[in-house]
Amino acid sequence: MNGYERIMAVLHGQKADKVPLMLLNFMPAAAEAGFTMDEYRSSAKNMAKAQIDFARKYGMDGIWLEVDTCMEAGAIGAEVELRRDAPAAITGPAADNIKELIDMMTPDRLLKYDRIKIMLEAAHLIKKEVGGEILLRGNCDQMAFSLAMLCYGMENFLADLTDEDLEEDIQTLISRAFEVHLEFHRLMKQTGADITSFGDSSCGPDVIGPAMYLKYSKPYHQKLQKAVSEELGMMTVCHICGNLDRIIEDVLDVGFAGIEIDYKTNIPRAAELMRGKTVEFGPIDPSGMFYFAKPEEMTREVNRVLDCFGGRGIVLGAGCAIPKGAPEENFRAFAKAARSYTIR
Repeated sequence: MNGYERIMAVLHGQKADKVPLMLLNFMPAAAEAGFTMDEYRSSAKNMAKAQIDFARKYGMDGIWLEVDTCMEAGAIGAEVELRRDAPAAITGPAADNIKELIDMMTPDRLLKYDRIKIMLEAAHLIKKEVGGEILLRGNCDQMAFSLAMLCYGMENFLADLTDEDLEEDIQTLISRAFEVHLEFHRLMKQTGADITSFGDSSCGPDVIGPAMYLKYSKPYHQKLQKAVSEELGMMTVCHICGNLDRIIEDVLDVGFAGIEIDYKTNIPRAAELMRGKTVEFGPIDPSGMFYFAKPEEMTREVNRVLDCFGGRGIVLGAGCAIPKGAPEENFRAFAKAARSYTIR
């Protein structure tokens, strides 16, 4: 099996010949290619080269194409700081008036934003060079709840969530953000991406309680799963940072093809709950293991995680973004340990 075949086999509930590998590695990939983050995000050719070179160097089965978490919010009008050698950051809301923001939240803004066009072009270039050999996962940035929060400002958004008089406006804003987000999946499909994914970390238990997840986020997760599956004929992966223990069963209930689990979650319990229902992506600690650990520690961690799953139903990777400067020997140890693991 090649990398594409390996991941697709697991996504279809089949046994792969080896545990498939995919990493959220855009920062170390750019650095290894000799690019600053600004050079990476401003050039489709640089982005494609960095990702393809990294995947081939370390034997990755999939490329997770990512730029930063500010793409959609920037397109809507949020203030974005494009730092020279760090991921972009939101520094101000698109609007602090919710009704004004609702009017601004339209899907047509995505293709008017140069950074999104560059990312889509990079996806096309990657698919053109490694399609059918290495799986391409096109990340579609932030899902509805998180996108609404970024564009409105966290303080405003969280305060309004508790105001019953504003509930209709909040739901309208999230609904409009959903339409923007779904359009990104449509655009990513057009590039030839094999699967899509998204982040929605603001809806996790590290930020809001399970009751609010059920009310304000899960319904839109269900709508997205249905749309991506039925309208686009694709599979998508849900990524929520932090400890998912309190909502993991609710997220599982949505029916996503894959769920990315952070290392903070109870991994043995997650493995039991996920078995036969979805594919686990992750969950190796991106900083504690990839950046700070010694190779022998990485080897032990890979084996510990894979033992929870028996090597089945998992695309092994990091639970979140790996920082720039993670040593080569840890990537090597990660890949070697996984390749040596006997799937049960």
